[in-house]
Amino acid sequence: MKRYTRLYTDKNITLIKYFLSYFIILSMLFLGFFFAVRIQLNNIYFKNLNEQTDKRLNTIMEQLENNLIGVNQVQSMLTRDINLVLFRYKNEDWYGYQAAQRMSEYTVSNSFIDTIVYADYRRGSIFSSGKHVYEKEGIYYIYTGTHYLPFPIHEYTDSNSGQLVYLSDKTSGLLIYLPYNSNNENYSIFYVISANELMSVLESSVFTGIESICLMTPEHQLVSGINKEALLPYLDSMETEPGPHKLNGEETMFLYSGIPGGLSLVALSSNKAILAQVNLAFRNTYLILVLLASFGVILILFSMRLTYWPLHQLLTRMVDKPQPGRSYVEQIDDAFNTAISENKVLQNKLDKYRVSMQKSILDSIVSDNNNAEINRFLNIDQFFSDEPDNKIFILKITSPQKKIFVPEEVMDFLDNSLPDENSCALLEAGRGFGVFMINYPGIERNKDEVVCLLMSDYCQDTGCRAAVSNAASSPLEIPSLYENVMLADKYSTDDPVIYYPDIADSIPSGPSMAYPYRNLDALAFSLKTCDFLTAHKLKEELFEQINGAADNGSLFPDFFIHCVLIDILTVIINSMNRMNIRFKNYNELYFETLYLCRSCPYEEKKEEISRNMDELLIIFESEYENSAIHACRIQEILQEEFASPDFSISTLADKFQISIAYMSYLFKKKFNRNFSDYLWDMRLKKAEDLLLHTDMSIEQISASVGYINVSSFRRKFKQEIGMTPSAFREGKE
Repeated sequence: MKRYTRLYTDKNITLIKYFLSYFIILSMLFLGFFFAVRIQLNNIYFKNLNEQTDKRLNTIMEQLENNLIGVNQVQSMLTRDINLVLFRYKNEDWYGYQAAQRMSEYTVSNSFIDTIVYADYRRGSIFSSGKHVYEKEGIYYIYTGTHYLPFPIHEYTDSNSGQLVYLSDKTSGLLIYLPYNSNNENYSIFYVISANELMSVLESSVFTGIESICLMTPEHQLVSGINKEALLPYLDSMETEPGPHKLNGEETMFLYSGIPGGLSLVALSSNKAILAQVNLAFRNTYLILVLLASFGVILILFSMRLTYWPLHQLLTRMVDKPQPGRSYVEQIDDAFNTAISENKVLQNKLDKYRVSMQKSILDSIVSDNNNAEINRFLNIDQFFSDEPDNKIFILKITSPQKKIFVPEEVMDFLDNSLPDENSCALLEAGRGFGVFMINYPGIERNKDEVVCLLMSDYCQDTGCRAAVSNAASSPLEIPSLYENVMLADKYSTDDPVIYYPDIADSIPSGPSMAYPYRNLDALAFSLKTCDFLTAHKLKEELFEQINGAADNGSLFPDFFIHCVLIDILTVIINSMNRMNIRFKNYNELYFETLYLCRSCPYEEKKEEISRNMDELLIIFESEYENSAIHACRIQEILQEEFASPDFSISTLADKFQISIAYMSYLFKKKFNRNFSDYLWDMRLKKAEDLLLHTDMSIEQISASVGYINVSSFRRKFKQEIGMTPSAFREGKE
């Protein structure tokens, strides 16, 4: 027993030794892999970080340059502004007031400018559009919000170009832009740069790896930026040459010069954060990799159990007789391809069904009125050709008085004259007249002229009178062509041949069975943009045209009605599928409506068909509204955008990618108010708050609530409140 125990213990020890040896070797391999990948990632990320930093900083330089160009444009406009020019030469308060107003307008129009200051040396006058400024002994003092900073402007007037000047003390600082001013001028204009806008420009380029971005003076004083503290240890030993300067293995200093006034853009990049994330990821996955290696064999066997058996079951279901020697994947792939092909064949059959129904109705019309013998050689398919050059005409030929009309003679004449044989069909024959339908193939462009000339020759030889319809490429236009030729036949003229387009303008009422392509396209577009109000209206218009056709006593109302009904239903269902409305929510209603449109007399089922299509539209609207747009989201956008001058109902509609009409309908449904009234109430509340709790000017408040035109704001405010904004402010104080 002791010997057995010793052997068992030795076996376990040996197993443990082998396990530990393999585990240590595997761990060393993973550890070596970790450090190798870490070094490579370090190099890759560091290079990529430097490239991205360089691009971002170049972008900042371009933005700063563009902003300064904008300030120079304001400078150019101010120096030429007639109000400032008149104020310099005429000592009148009115021109001074106008000059101050213009400066305020330019300040509001350029977000990079916080304040514009105009200093007239000759008069000692100072105008400021924002911060308070006064002059003492040639030095201008600018209020920062807590105290004044001195600005010795005479020290910077000798420069031949614009300059950025940084004024600062221990508690605050201002960045001043002084455009080029000639020493001969009796005035100067300088600009206080908006600290918030400057910070926004710098913040726009911050990303993972950038520790700090700042503007720096030639004296290595930091003006404005992100995380200034990170740059402080490097200021004393700062490089003066522009470009990247590697500080250590993980940090790089970037320096860009060329900003007016000798300012520079400096940034500090570090890949510590990225490498820390990589290290953390490796540490978190290291144990998982060891466990995966230990249990790899078990997982593989278990995975085979999970994958092979379902694959085998799928094969037995899809393939009747599995083929030996071929992989399961190949056989299943073949089965799927076969199924896809069958689906395409089925879809083609469904597409052809609609055409076949049209053919059957047209064929029955052609075969009626004892015309079957005459039309026995006719191939109705040629009228449904996909060729765009094929044209269909309908002719009515009337014989002279007391002369027997022989349709076969007309058909022989037309068959011999047209390019294809058996392209003529007798639709209707009566005492002394016949109505014919012809299909004219070929690429000739003047087919209508040819048909009219043929009829002129025939009428000249026989003494008959003929009416010719306009041409159409689609068989769906045959009802309209039939109506047109009947209208033309009734028109009195001395010519033996009457061509419908020649007299169409003189006919009081147009045809009632012209196929409604435009309305069907409009219905499809309204549903695509979810404009359900327009969709219901268009559906009613289509049914009005169908009802008019149903009262028509001609040959073609059934053909016209069934085609239009199925097209309306197809447009609605295709739109619902495109919007991912679940089919199970309306499949029973769809199949019932399809049966009614396809197989039932319209006069008996028209109310039910119309009601079913209305229900389909209601389901569409309900499903879309519940899944797409919520009042809370609309409210969020209103809070974010209401103060923008460009914000409108079209902007809101664009946010949700729907039509303006549907957005207006939806807004009123959810908020029980019109959009414009709701928007004005929000702007009015904001304006009242600014009037009562700030010292902003009326112009600034107007711009802050989305009104660039101050006069419009004053008029709207007075119309709503009963007093001007100024009177409202004074009355509440």
